[in-house]
Amino acid sequence: NRGSKLVILSASSGSGHTRAGEALEAAAADVPGIASVRHIDVLEYGSALLGELYADLYKQMVSKTPSLWGWWYDKSDTPWKGEHFRVAMERFQMKPLMECLKAEAADITICTHFLPSDIVSYMLQHEQISTRHAVVVTDLHVHALWLCHQFERYFVATDESSYYLRQIGFPDDRVTVSGIPIHPAFSQPMDREALRKKYDVAPSMPVVLLSAGTFGMESSIVAIRALMHMQLPAQIVAICGKNDELLTEVVRATEAAPAHLKFRAVPYTSDIHEWMAISDLFIGKPGGLTLSEAMASALPMILLNPI
Repeated sequence: NRGSKLVILSASSGSGHTRAGEALEAAAADVPGIASVRHIDVLEYGSALLGELYADLYKQMVSKTPSLWGWWYDKSDTPWKGEHFRVAMERFQMKPLMECLKAEAADITICTHFLPSDIVSYMLQHEQISTRHAVVVTDLHVHALWLCHQFERYFVATDESSYYLRQIGFPDDRVTVSGIPIHPAFSQPMDREALRKKYDVAPSMPVVLLSAGTFGMESSIVAIRALMHMQLPAQIVAICGKNDELLTEVVRATEAAPAHLKFRAVPYTSDIHEWMAISDLFIGKPGGLTLSEAMASALPMILLNPI
């Protein structure tokens, strides 16, 4: 009768996990029976070491040594391998989060990152909290890091992921193929002409949207230099993420652009749904959220540097 208390747990290592959490938070506002919603970035409740490991190291590896990151991604993708050591380390580094979860006493907990799902699963296993635990996988592939023991339901992007979970012993009735959650704004009708006026985009020229990811991937400069050779008129908008150096470098690299190409560098924006609505082509890294948002926008894609 009092309504359910919902806690959403994400982690700001890359933008996808956070954006999925924000999408669920926005959608929950219209769900009857949800009395309150709190969205928590779990890295704010971890040690400095954990933040460096999950955010800074990830950022450096993905942007500087993607081949090394790809190798580790494949090497670590064995179900339950190293699980006990990893969860023990996470518990030690995330004691403030565990205290927070006890205090929150959520009826429903939704994790859009594997780090908090480990913590919630452990606390359920040891009866430290009581909650209905859902894991929302924000990648097209369910990497082994996403696996936990105590849960009520997994939400996955594809039938292939559902089949994989069933093959390793997950109950069929606790896995839902839902797609990856994106913000409700993508479901709203958008006036393309009005949005082009809003962002001072010429109505008759095609728009190429280049995304560098949240952290601003240096490899996007390579794409910028390639686009400088386009022979047809176009407007090229580079979303540079939270990387001021990249923003400056894009401006510098496009100063000598030919007259028929109009380049613009844009910092991290929460209005990506509007930029996708006015664009004709997307070029960027194929993260799960980005792919889902572009598909929802019916936006053709050129995908660079998949992990």
